[in-house]
Amino acid sequence: MSNLEKIQKGMRVLQILSKIILIFAIVGVALTSIGATLVASDVLNMENQFLHFLSVTAEISKGQLVGTLTAAAISLLFGGIITAFTYRYFTAELKEGTPFTNAGAERIKQLGIMEIVLSVISMGIVDGIYEKIGLTEWNRFDDAGGITIGICLILLAMVIRYGAELEHKTKAK
Repeated sequence: MSNLEKIQKGMRVLQILSKIILIFAIVGVALTSIGATLVASDVLNMENQFLHFLSVTAEISKGQLVGTLTAAAISLLFGGIITAFTYRYFTAELKEGTPFTNAGAERIKQLGIMEIVLSVISMGIVDGIYEKIGLTEWNRFDDAGGITIGICLILLAMVIRYGAELEHKTKAK
């Protein structure tokens, strides 16, 4: 098996994993949004045994529970958006047959920039929600990992661009 075939198999595995993650993100957004809506509209009220247990154990009010569920939904939504773009990237790379193209490097760079921007936006919104509901100490979720991933993707794009140049020089000979 050649190196290119190994890369293609790896890309296929990553494409499948990104699709699975996207499905989980969509289901998570739906469930947290439905939960927040049901709690906010008093369909699920604090007399519900599970919600009562949750509110007493965590010492949170109904508004704080709705805010926490909303923040989780937003975080999942932004994660799902970047995962959808990642899935599109792997699909395009599998069609082209090699990741070592200038177009592939450009797509990875765009993916890295999107990851950074969406992480910052998500962090800002979630931080604002936790500040508004008075649970800033709960918001220890650090989404800076998305920024780190974005930077790594931009650096990877430079390596792939170099690989594309080497491949082009090899074909030219």
